[in-house]
Amino acid sequence: MAAARLAPTPLPSSLLSALESLHDIQDHVRAHKYPQARRALNRLTQDLSEPDAALSEVRRHVSVHTLDAALTSLEAAETARHVEPEALTAALQPALDLPLTRAEALNSVGVLHAIHEETGQARQLFEQAAEADAGHYRAVSNIGNLELQAGNFKEAEAAQRRAIALNPDFAGAHHNLGVALRRQGRVNDSVKAIRRGQRLSVRRMREDAPRLSVGSAANKGLNAKWLTPANLRIIGLVVAALVFYFFLKGR
Repeated sequence: MAAARLAPTPLPSSLLSALESLHDIQDHVRAHKYPQARRALNRLTQDLSEPDAALSEVRRHVSVHTLDAALTSLEAAETARHVEPEALTAALQPALDLPLTRAEALNSVGVLHAIHEETGQARQLFEQAAEADAGHYRAVSNIGNLELQAGNFKEAEAAQRRAIALNPDFAGAHHNLGVALRRQGRVNDSVKAIRRGQRLSVRRMREDAPRLSVGSAANKGLNAKWLTPANLRIIGLVVAALVFYFFLKGR
């Protein structure tokens, strides 16, 4: 897509639109934002329905039906709340079979192994996820979390910094970096990282607020009127208090 934008001869707008929709799907899946990924997939479906010869190469490499099945499996697994990694792996098979969603599926199974305190299996899956998609910053951050649990604080710091390099706006990595720095006795740097994570968390709540006002058919009465700037500041203070509590627990 970047090469297409820089091409000396402009490419057809239909092709650029399809590439951007495909990019958005990957971006939202990495961020664990499945509703947004679904909307991007709907746009891609519309893009590829255009009778434009310039889209033939994209159609040859991208199957909307396969993408839909993969995303559906991620969405279904999210609501099903599987408790066994084997069952989750089976449910996510369509996503595991597709390169675009494989890393997200591996990361999901890895998280479940981590919940079961099966650290070896969790780490293997997080590493496989990072190998399948070098830009999957949540998998990289999860590797850092395992390093933190193992007492490898410098390795944990390095992993969180890699995740931040991939996505500077990922609040979780900033929080986790702050914990890793605190465990090394670097209090000032730790506080800065945690505050940065807090600001990003509040900003994401603000960005997601308009979507709540629309809602689904099942949540038709839900709106974002309560998400006023004053209330968001209160939420930010609550988040800060919780972060500070866990910060002290890690001493």
